Amino acid sequence: MFEIIAYIFLGILSLTGLVLTVLSLPGVWLIYISAFILAWMGHFEIITPIILIILFIVSLLSTLADNVIVALGAQKLGGSGWGMAGAIIGGIVGLAVGNLVGMLIGPVLGATAFELLFAHKDFKSSFKAGIGSFIGLLLSIVFKIGINVGIIVFVLSRVI
Repeated sequence: MFEIIAYIFLGILSLTGLVLTVLSLPGVWLIYISAFILAWMGHFEIITPIILIILFIVSLLSTLADNVIVALGAQKLGGSGWGMAGAIIGGIVGLAVGNLVGMLIGPVLGATAFELLFAHKDFKSSFKAGIGSFIGLLLSIVFKIGINVGIIVFVLSRVI
């Protein structure tokens, strides 16, 4: 009975990680923790320490790639470091104020505002950088969801 409850908990934890990823938060680490607990429950026989190390590296690369993809999106359309910082702050504020819609609009507004105020660019260039941040954010979310689903499917394939 304990194992069934533990499996349900780990499934919920992994699904929560996917939801956090959609919100552009580091949900991959909840998924990794689920895999680690599952490995521990199986005495590291089905999910070995080597597999856990590989999953850790993949999770770490996913987290790092997220930042790189958003930055490249802004940079590709002419954004500066200020635009990238504005996109991150705008995303956080947007999520807090306007939920999911705010999270999508916040990076555009944040990058545009920071480019205008701190990089002293004209509105057209600033808005273009904001759109680049938005595209980068969407691409990073799609990338992270793919990685997270891949980890979940891999772990499930080992257990089932």
